[in-house]
Amino acid sequence: MHHAKRQKSKVKKMSRSSTRPASTQRLLAICGIIAPILYAIVVIILGLLRPGYDHIAQSMSELGGVGGQNAIVMNTAGFALLGALMIAFAFGLHRGISEGNGSKISPALVALSGAALVMAGIFPCDPAGVDISILGITHYVFVTISAFAMILAPLALSPRLRRDRLWQSYVAYSLITVVVAGAISALFIITVYGFNVFEPWKGVLQRVSMVVPLLWMEVMAIRLLRLS
Repeated sequence: MHHAKRQKSKVKKMSRSSTRPASTQRLLAICGIIAPILYAIVVIILGLLRPGYDHIAQSMSELGGVGGQNAIVMNTAGFALLGALMIAFAFGLHRGISEGNGSKISPALVALSGAALVMAGIFPCDPAGVDISILGITHYVFVTISAFAMILAPLALSPRLRRDRLWQSYVAYSLITVVVAGAISALFIITVYGFNVFEPWKGVLQRVSMVVPLLWMEVMAIRLLRLS
């Protein structure tokens, strides 16, 4: 009888220990799912609340510019929150593919991108997005780091995806994400530095260049949640 009780207690402990990692993994996956959605909601609402703001022509950073209306909301509930959730998701991404075995470069890039966004929220851009002060230039540097890290993350993850039978079907999508996001980001950079043909659509180019990698994160996070 005592032996049966010990066995029952042992089974209960084992089930608890196996549930904890699974529940943690689900939580990390959920962070990746809700991050882009919350960010999009913040950007859309703040754009609507600011008179004269144009999502097509203006950058998202302008919503958090120094002295701007509701700038603190953009820099905290927008940039900083998105970055923090991305960092959490990066841990889940590493744990969920090949059972945590393989290169850590891609999860590290996702975490780096998130950390850079947190810093971008701490160092807001100059008014009207014209980054000429130390504060504004610092913001631009962190935003650029975040963008490039997130573009490269799917490329760095592809070898791990290829070796995991549960993820092999996501290799092509990841590589397409890199190509599309890279091309649009290049077009946006050219526009910022004086290629005026696309100037009226600068805001659209920036948003699409960010949406493509974030959509990849959303897809990967949903897959992680289903496998958890």
